[in-house]
Amino acid sequence: MIKKLTFIILISIGFSGLSQNKIELMTSDCSQENGFTMFQLDRAKPKILTRQTFEKENGYWGGHKKIIQNQSDSLKIEYTNIFGQQIDTTFTKAKDLIEVKICVDKFKDYQKESLIEKSIEVGENWILNSVWGHGTYEYDKLILKPKKGVFKYEYYKNGKRKKWGKIKITNFIVDRISLFERKLNLMKNADDGCNFSVSYKLTNGKEIIEIQDNSCSGFSSEELRKALNITE
Repeated sequence: MIKKLTFIILISIGFSGLSQNKIELMTSDCSQENGFTMFQLDRAKPKILTRQTFEKENGYWGGHKKIIQNQSDSLKIEYTNIFGQQIDTTFTKAKDLIEVKICVDKFKDYQKESLIEKSIEVGENWILNSVWGHGTYEYDKLILKPKKGVFKYEYYKNGKRKKWGKIKITNFIVDRISLFERKLNLMKNADDGCNFSVSYKLTNGKEIIEIQDNSCSGFSSEELRKALNITE
């Protein structure tokens, strides 16, 4: 009787070692504390690059989450971010996970000529307008005026000037503005969209770039203002 009981316990341990854990996969805006994003999982087109598989979907999950059947301690997922770029991310100790979130705001940098660098060279104002509701309502405007090693800035919200001052022109500041420009330029490649979208107009002297953000991502000029410490 004792031998038989021992045999049953060993079988039970053996099967538990092969059991799968289920992991919930969701999108997240990792620049925000709560991670909220309107960019749904079906638009991210996630693809598992390791041995795991997705569980067959039940209708209620929709584009918000997928369930991964896991047997491995490493999980690698390829997906499309809000800028239309194909990137991947790896999770280790996957057997201990019950959920994972892919950062859809994660950005793969690329080279593109910068308007802010041109503005500094020729002494032209760099102006960023944000418009809500398909171009019907100007929400805010940021003006950077390069002169003698500083940016004189003015920030308007709802047509009223909210803040003004000076920012020393450094490589760090120019790089932050250039990075925002490159992200903004990619937004015009986003497909589909929301009913209530945001558009941008970026002006440097005679050069104007108009961008319609249909990404449903929550990406906004606030990201740049925070980087420049221009807050209300």
